[in-house]
Amino acid sequence: MYKPTPLLSYFWGLFSGLIVSAFLFNSLTQTEVQPEQKPVQTAQKPTTTSPARAADAPVLTLAARAELLLKYYTIRDGAEETNLAPLLQRNGHLVIFQQMLQQSTADVSDLIQSTQSFTAAQFYASLVRIKQKDEEQQAKAQLELLKPAPPATAVPQG
Repeated sequence: MYKPTPLLSYFWGLFSGLIVSAFLFNSLTQTEVQPEQKPVQTAQKPTTTSPARAADAPVLTLAARAELLLKYYTIRDGAEETNLAPLLQRNGHLVIFQQMLQQSTADVSDLIQSTQSFTAAQFYASLVRIKQKDEEQQAKAQLELLKPAPPATAVPQG
C-alpha cells in the first residue's frame, strides 16, 4: 500500500493551492477588466451614405469631429479669407460639416450663412463654437450624473 511522505503532501498542497488561487485571481480580474473594454457611448452618431462605411465608421461626438476637422484644415497665415467650401467638397468633408451644423445646438448663423461659400476663418470659428457647445453639453450631462440623489422624504402616515 502506498503512503505519501510529508514532503510529497506538502508539494501536493502547495500546487493545489497555487492552482486554485490562480483560478480565483483570473476570475476576479476578468470581471474587473470587462467593463473597461466596453466601447465608450457617445452622445450623437454620425450618419453616412453607404451602409458599409456606417459599420466601419467610429462613433464620434460633435466635439471629436470638430477637433478632427480643426486638425486637418489648419489655417495658414494669409489664407484666412480663402473660400474653404470647394476644398471641403473635393475631400468629401463638406457633408460631415453640414451634418455637424444640423446636429449642433450652437448658433453659427452669424459665421456661416450657406455651405456653398465661407472663409477659412469662418469655418475655423464655427468649428470652435460647435466643439465648445458640445463639450459644454457633455460636461453638463456628466455633472448631472455626479449629483447626489435627493434624500427621500418620509411621508407621515396617520
